[in-house]
Amino acid sequence: MEALAMAATCYDDIHKFLDGRACSEAASSFQTSSPLEILDQIRKDKRFDGIFSTPGGNNLDILFLDFEALILDYWVAWHITDPVEQFRASQEAATAVFVTTGGNTHDFFLVHLLTTSHAVRILLPLVPAKYHLSLVRQWWLIVVAIYIAQLRPQIYLGSINKHDLKGRDWDWVSGQAISGKWAISAHYIKPIRAMKEAAKTWGDPDEFYLKAAVKFIDEFRGWGGF
Repeated sequence: MEALAMAATCYDDIHKFLDGRACSEAASSFQTSSPLEILDQIRKDKRFDGIFSTPGGNNLDILFLDFEALILDYWVAWHITDPVEQFRASQEAATAVFVTTGGNTHDFFLVHLLTTSHAVRILLPLVPAKYHLSLVRQWWLIVVAIYIAQLRPQIYLGSINKHDLKGRDWDWVSGQAISGKWAISAHYIKPIRAMKEAAKTWGDPDEFYLKAAVKFIDEFRGWGGF
């Protein structure tokens, strides 16, 4: 509800990416169905080297002012042919970006890639099908921009798959969210819930989401990225 309220009251120049046909019909220099592949290409793109010395939300204004063409190129590179399957993959990507890029702290801006993905998943069944692709593409624009603004950290997908559960399950995860050390932090609880709901929605035969949630809880020491 908060997201919908903000969408109804906050409107800036970025709307041209979402409303303007020139942007939505732009051609990319490459196409792929994999969100993680695009993020890896962004990480390796030397054109972004050195433009920011520190991460933070203020970097977004500079990005959209001075690097619009680059953002547009990566935004439209995601070739969506199977919206449901690729949205599932995008939730895995959002989880990997957030969980595996933490150092001494976890990035406060990158966590919102995961929580907004959770919001999109909830909204999709409630809005007409003709808006589904647009909604997912709007979310992807946020991913591209924030990933660049937060200095393009390397994503270590394998670190989730290798994380030792030590017998811990979703009941343990839920207990940590409700009564653990960081339980009074709403921003700590939100990604845990998002991962649990993603596992419930898509299934979790390889325990990817469970391992990601346990890894996050094991390693969380506070928020950074400002």
